[in-house]
Amino acid sequence: MSARGYFERLLSVYVSEQQRLDELDAAIGDGDHGTTMLRGLKASEKADANKQAKAFMRASGGASGTLFGLILHEIELHLNGSDKSLAFHLNRALDRIKVLGKAEPGDKSMVDALEPAVTTLDAGRGINAAVAAAAEGRDATRDMAARRGRARYVENAGARHLDPGATSVCLILQALADAEEQP
Repeated sequence: MSARGYFERLLSVYVSEQQRLDELDAAIGDGDHGTTMLRGLKASEKADANKQAKAFMRASGGASGTLFGLILHEIELHLNGSDKSLAFHLNRALDRIKVLGKAEPGDKSMVDALEPAVTTLDAGRGINAAVAAAAEGRDATRDMAARRGRARYVENAGARHLDPGATSVCLILQALADAEEQP
């Protein structure tokens, strides 16, 4: 599948997931994660080829727009025929996210889903196994107390709530797995 097809698929996913993501974010943040992601993906739909992730970043704005844009940029490169592996690209995104977001596993963030997915890809286990690893990381955020971001300031530092960023990582990777299964 082309990057354009992937972004179209991802837009469709976020149209149906926007409200759920906003609700997850309302419990520990400002309640607009789904809305922000959808705004960025709608802008990516109108962008030129090879510029969809950048359009996403500009339209979604803020820190999360940049951090999720890094993942989408690397996926875009992969789908547009890069000679590097998906693991290479997502490792590069993960490294940048950890530096820019100052996040590590256990902080209750997108890193808790992305890092196990990347580790799984590095082990050669494929995208479906990476999606499963990301889902385990996402689910683990429910019991974590946030050490980064707005969630630190809510009751119990957001414990008992899934992290919306980790949830989005799962959606992004699942859409990629679905795209890669297409002929």
